[in-house]
Amino acid sequence: MTNTITLAPVGEDAAAYIKREVSEAVSLYALLYPTQTLNFLFYEGKSTVWSAAQSIEGPFTFCPKNTGADFLGQVERPGAYIGAPNVTIMISIPRKPLPNEIKVDEVPWTPTKALQPLYRLSPLFYEKIRYKVEIKRKKTEERQTSGGSLPCGEGSALFPHTKNRAGDKRPAILIGLHWLEIGGAEKLAFDTVEWALEAGLRVFIAASVPSIQRLAGKLPDSPDVTFLRLDRYLPHHLWPRYIESLALAENIQVIHIHHCKPLYESLPQIRANLPWIKVIDSTHIVEYGNEGFPRIAGIWTNFIDVHHVISQQLVGYFRDRFHQIGKVRLGRMLQRTDQKATLPDLNFHTGKKKLQVTFIGRLQYQKRPILMVEAFNALSVWAKKHDVELSGKIVGEGGFLEAVRCLLKRYGLQNAVTLHPANSPVLDILKESDILLLPSNNEGLALVCYEAVEQGCIPISTDVGSQDEIVPADLLVPLEPGGAVKGIVAAVDRLWTDAAFLDRQHEAIIQSWAKLTRDPTAKEVLMPLYRDAAMGAKE
Repeated sequence: MTNTITLAPVGEDAAAYIKREVSEAVSLYALLYPTQTLNFLFYEGKSTVWSAAQSIEGPFTFCPKNTGADFLGQVERPGAYIGAPNVTIMISIPRKPLPNEIKVDEVPWTPTKALQPLYRLSPLFYEKIRYKVEIKRKKTEERQTSGGSLPCGEGSALFPHTKNRAGDKRPAILIGLHWLEIGGAEKLAFDTVEWALEAGLRVFIAASVPSIQRLAGKLPDSPDVTFLRLDRYLPHHLWPRYIESLALAENIQVIHIHHCKPLYESLPQIRANLPWIKVIDSTHIVEYGNEGFPRIAGIWTNFIDVHHVISQQLVGYFRDRFHQIGKVRLGRMLQRTDQKATLPDLNFHTGKKKLQVTFIGRLQYQKRPILMVEAFNALSVWAKKHDVELSGKIVGEGGFLEAVRCLLKRYGLQNAVTLHPANSPVLDILKESDILLLPSNNEGLALVCYEAVEQGCIPISTDVGSQDEIVPADLLVPLEPGGAVKGIVAAVDRLWTDAAFLDRQHEAIIQSWAKLTRDPTAKEVLMPLYRDAAMGAKE
């Protein structure tokens, strides 16, 4: 017998949960198939995030696998007329996540079995081997990464568009995210929801990757904000038709893509049938190896009106890689009201006897948390040599958390370096910190660098991405693991011993900050587009 209690989240009645999920799924497919007769077959799911949804257009015949022990029942949505075509949709209602699944969203990291002896012998040497593998993979992917922009014709006036704008509802925006999880739903995406509301738009949100979507509760509690669970109930190949139907039904005037692949792939449907919709995307980082979402954005550039980017590196990327200039707009991830006319004095001073070094970031490989602990260990050796009391703080969560904890214990640093959850007061911690470490494998332009310099904390980073737009050249260290650790120690040592060098770095940070704050902010770039959409502005 089906145990429906496993379907209900903690604190929610099973029947109420099932009714809510059924209603959500039915509403999505009712919009996708407005006139057809819909027959929903619901099952008890094993996944916490995905419904394994299938739709079969045309007559349907039951077989034994369709009525197994996990079968819950059927719901029918009548067609718009007698003899309307049939569509059968099979959906497994996701089960409730266990307490540990709610808390931890990544499997704890361990080295591959073949390399575990090497890691036990020397974590730093393991990092060097992994680095060499990553570099080789990067070169292979670069050779395989090909293709320019996809063509998109404008059509001819001889063939007018058959579909008209929907004007019976207040204008709306569709914002597409990767997912609503820490480390994936970036702050900018949440900011754009607030800005769209401020501009007067109704907001629809969709995520491409099925997940628990732990940050969904941080969306504004407003009747004008709707989170569509396409990630849970709609396979990617059905997105284009659904997005078209949604846009017509809800008067969507603008689509804003934040790292959402199926929304990019829906653009031909939009351009062919709803060409008046303005399309914007925001990109942050050229991924290590395959170029990531900037490359996807460049491939689809002829279907996009505005590329919003957060760094000069990305301006250059779109210019050099895809020959795009006019539609690329730089908007910094800064808030004009938060920008100070001058930065505070540094927390660090030459010869300081108590130093606090901090790491803030997702504990995943991109941030290289193992290398970060190696840097703390090397700095501990340096501090003992110079009679400096060194303390450290690591703020973040993720798959590497347990490995970091074990490595701190192995090096005897568990008392000197403390671990803090991701929701800790970052600005307060930075205000007390002298150095911020960013030994990342790759970055766009790390938001935490902005936060660090605003609090008088000096960032030391690997020379990756757009970090050179805020981190002085003398504080950028090599990407190679051994060079990164040595570079971090050398930079701290010179800051500590050479007052003139420290002053030069402070001045370089001030100059970089002044240049950054002269650029437009993301809000200044995006709000005029949102306001035009809210007013129903036409090109």
